Amino acid sequence: MNKKSVLKLGIDASRYSVHEPTGVEWYSYYLLNDLIPVLGRDHNMEVTLYSQKANPYVPELPFNVKEKVIATPRLWTMVRLSLEMLFRPIDELFIPSHILPLWLPKKTVVTIHDIAFKMTGMEKVYDLKNSLLLRWSTWRAVQKAYRIIVPSESVKEDLIRIYNCNPEKIRVVYHGGPDMTGENNPLFRKWPVDQKTQMLNRLGLSDKDLIVLFVGRLEKKKNLANLVAGFARFLKEYPDWKLVLAGKNGLGYEEILAKITELGLEKSVVMTGYISENEKKFLLEKCRVFAFPSRYEGFGLPILEAFAYRRPVLTSKISSMPEIAGKAAFLADPDKVEEIGVGLKRLVADGVYISKLISEGEKQLAKFSWEKAARETFNILTE
Repeated sequence: MNKKSVLKLGIDASRYSVHEPTGVEWYSYYLLNDLIPVLGRDHNMEVTLYSQKANPYVPELPFNVKEKVIATPRLWTMVRLSLEMLFRPIDELFIPSHILPLWLPKKTVVTIHDIAFKMTGMEKVYDLKNSLLLRWSTWRAVQKAYRIIVPSESVKEDLIRIYNCNPEKIRVVYHGGPDMTGENNPLFRKWPVDQKTQMLNRLGLSDKDLIVLFVGRLEKKKNLANLVAGFARFLKEYPDWKLVLAGKNGLGYEEILAKITELGLEKSVVMTGYISENEKKFLLEKCRVFAFPSRYEGFGLPILEAFAYRRPVLTSKISSMPEIAGKAAFLADPDKVEEIGVGLKRLVADGVYISKLISEGEKQLAKFSWEKAARETFNILTE
């Protein structure tokens, strides 16, 4: 009997662990944490994790998985990883983001997280440089990739409609939900008094504050100017509440500030800047309502995080958000400020409705896991 040939698989792990991670980086981190052990069980694979610098968070690797650091200050994917593929060819490459190297194996699998830059009304969300790069790199990924992984049916439909992508190329793999086991379970977490006080001071809050929470990059795409305006309507009946916008600044941040100033909400809206994982957990426990009325999302992981913390959620009725939220959230038109305001009021005042959403949120959350995402990704890589 002939011995099965060994498949040489490479994975772009450059986003596996970065300082102040956001969406794509968290996707790489959680997916690879579950995918690496699955790859390790296939003894007919030799797996190389390519990265720009040594990763201190890489877990103990199986015998058939190794890390290779290719140091270069700039153009790592387009130049340095391309040269690696040219001079040390492999059978298959997996890129957990949309940018492919110039030289790549015939069998290359790529994840396209969203195409917000192509959506009507999103033209001013990205600067010219990033917009051109995203347009070119996504077009190239559609043309060159053997398989394309997307996080929702919504993104799949966008690729088919806008890029005329062959549906046979596309595989939908939902992201996982947050890990709520062990010390991550808020039911068993006790914040030491000094740590709690320190976080409240750092975040500009007091222990008695009632808060509506948003977590994510503070940018135009997230529709935060309209959230602020909707919150202003909500404040007329609930003047003691605060809106917390937790995340680092992005393109369009100035418009959010301008709206806060225009409505005189400087004392009612708190902007925390980038938050640590501990601070995010603390805010999710503290908030009464989670608001995420984005204009476009490829997936919307914060929605699942709010479900995990048993918080009622307001999100948008467009893009992937109804697909991810199911029946477990108040769905508002992101362009209608009055709908956002009404939704916030209902998520504070209607106890029966709140309980129903929390119950539905638990059911919806059960549909998503990183372990499942890793298994499905493995199946795609070994098709």
